[in-house]
Amino acid sequence: MLKRTDYIIITIICFFLGIFLVSQYVSGKEYIRTIQPENNAVIALEVAKMTKTNSNLRREVADLTDTLNTYNNSELSTKEAYDNYQKEIGRLNIINGETEKTGQGITIAIDGVLETAQVVDLVNALKNIGAEIISINGQRLIINTELGQFAYHNNYEIKVLGNSQLLKSALERRGGIIEQITDKKISINVAENDKISVPSANPVTFRFSKVVN
Repeated sequence: MLKRTDYIIITIICFFLGIFLVSQYVSGKEYIRTIQPENNAVIALEVAKMTKTNSNLRREVADLTDTLNTYNNSELSTKEAYDNYQKEIGRLNIINGETEKTGQGITIAIDGVLETAQVVDLVNALKNIGAEIISINGQRLIINTELGQFAYHNNYEIKVLGNSQLLKSALERRGGIIEQITDKKISINVAENDKISVPSANPVTFRFSKVVN
């Protein structure tokens, strides 16, 4: 027969066994709850929200940095635009003959009479080989200069700004414009010069048209 102490031992063993079983049951439920799809979906959603928030913050930081750079460079950009404007105005003034220009180039001395076609051919040849600025007998050529006025002079001094070596070699090459217009009555000499000054001209003036009644 079982003694009283045996019942006590059995009771204690059953008690701890019950605690163990209850603990296993609770742990199992918690594990199942954790691995359930809806919980995984919630965790994934939270991760996605955090990722989007971080991405938005990074984008905002980048936008603020660009804005700061824009403000910092606004003064520089304005100055650069102004400098470009001044350069363009200077270029147009040179083309329009409003300012005297000095630089490297050649001087063409012609002894003899040139016809209008020869003057036109010579000027066109100079422009085609890179002449920047041309003057004939002290008069600056601009967009509306009538070349016929230089025909039938007894001699000419033509100043050309540009690459002196290129201009001279192109003019004097075999079959070039100088060979074409030179004859027994016309002699032409081309000289390089590191500093040639071409005077200003009478610039072109643009005016608005008026309606005539």
